[in-house]
Amino acid sequence: MRLTLISPRLALQKNDFLGSGVPYWPIELATFAAVLRDTKETVSVLDLFGSAPRRLTDAGDHYLQGVPIAEYDASPAITKAQVFVVYAISYRSHGEVQDILRFLKAKRPDTPVAVLENSQAVTAYSLQRLAEPLFAAGADMLICGEPHFNWPELRNFLQDPHGAPPANVLTAEGREANKPPTRNIKKRRRYPVPAWDLFPLRGYWSLPYSHGPKTRKFLPILTSRGCPFSCDFCVAPETNARRWRGNDPVDVVEEIITLSNRFGVRDFQIEDLNPTVNRERFEEICWLLIARQVNIRFYLVSGTKAETVHVDKVSLYAEAGCRYISISPETGSSDLMKTIGKPFDYDHALALVAACRHYGIRTQACFLVGHPCETQTAHLASRDYLRKMVRAGLDEVAVFIVSSFAGSKLYNQNAIAIDNREALPSFSPKGRAGAEELGRRRSALIRIFFWEKLKRGPDLWLQGLRAVFGTPKTKMENLPRRVIYVLWQALKTRFAS
Repeated sequence: MRLTLISPRLALQKNDFLGSGVPYWPIELATFAAVLRDTKETVSVLDLFGSAPRRLTDAGDHYLQGVPIAEYDASPAITKAQVFVVYAISYRSHGEVQDILRFLKAKRPDTPVAVLENSQAVTAYSLQRLAEPLFAAGADMLICGEPHFNWPELRNFLQDPHGAPPANVLTAEGREANKPPTRNIKKRRRYPVPAWDLFPLRGYWSLPYSHGPKTRKFLPILTSRGCPFSCDFCVAPETNARRWRGNDPVDVVEEIITLSNRFGVRDFQIEDLNPTVNRERFEEICWLLIARQVNIRFYLVSGTKAETVHVDKVSLYAEAGCRYISISPETGSSDLMKTIGKPFDYDHALALVAACRHYGIRTQACFLVGHPCETQTAHLASRDYLRKMVRAGLDEVAVFIVSSFAGSKLYNQNAIAIDNREALPSFSPKGRAGAEELGRRRSALIRIFFWEKLKRGPDLWLQGLRAVFGTPKTKMENLPRRVIYVLWQALKTRFAS
């Protein structure tokens, strides 16, 4: 079977560098490509973002970054495909996904089109919650969760769509019958090494910024999937059923070695939702990296549960190559954390930040504002706790405005008021009611961070120098070059039009 996998352009909200436009890689699509190739299918990939990240298209309140699908009109990947799979990489790109579906159905009306859910990112969304607009745009089926372990079943259904769909597939007929999907969640299964050779890696490397601290060449990896926690603002509890599954440490290290040798990469951004849930597993990964003298650097860029990294093991992480850890206090209010559904040990996190500073591991803390139950008292608690974190040695802060991502508990309960439903959610949601006040709360936390950092001496100035010279050790140090890059591309787009 000849399949074409399509990763959409990424959406960058105008005048926003804090909540949208992060160049996430299509990891699960690359893994699926490897599955297909291993089963002798013919696979083509159209990575619309990675093919030309310098291209911006004005789309109203945002830019679309990459190549429009229409420019591949005469490509064999379009004209000869027997099946199209469109990757729903992020909620912000939902409109772009629908446009791709409409284009494919106009061009190849009799060719099946599937939409693949991104189940391993907090910026994505649950396909079952937005099934109607996807079907209306031309989708024939929605693959919810991972397709990796039931591809033969999916293949049979694609060849005979009149039969019963696999449990992890939604069709228009099944949706009308209110049939929910059952996502495939397999534990202790070996995943293939993602087929990054099919993707335009140089496009991602050419950017002066990335999700983690930008290095010249790097690759993202998943060492685990899922998350056991029930945070009410997150889509992962629905897309993963609160089931965490970690790859075997030997397989993780083998994948790193394979990718390092194949692509000449020494830097790896770990994109797991929660990589250290099983503390012993990740410590074994560290021991194996040391024992095999792999000589790589890794960065926990999507965050991890602070309590699962023991303070007395920070030196092990550093020796294995860890250079960056992101954790998520979310709020300084323990009462609000109980409402959110996430336990957090505030004292442990302070000790962890201090230990990371001692061993040369940079740290990020993620805070949120705008939870429906956030009070002024809770916001003040966040301000106080952030001060403590900076004094303990915190390197950077990220402050997100809670948004209504489809599939999260807050979305399902309609708990967040929306002024403009046409504005798709990001972590800077312009369409949300009270956005201006929430922006002020975010700014207050950021000001506190910078003031406390200034009081600590030259640390902040050194970060500024690394940002200017393009040698970042934190995400924050990516920001100046990212701003200049995007504004320059936007200016060129304006003049060209």
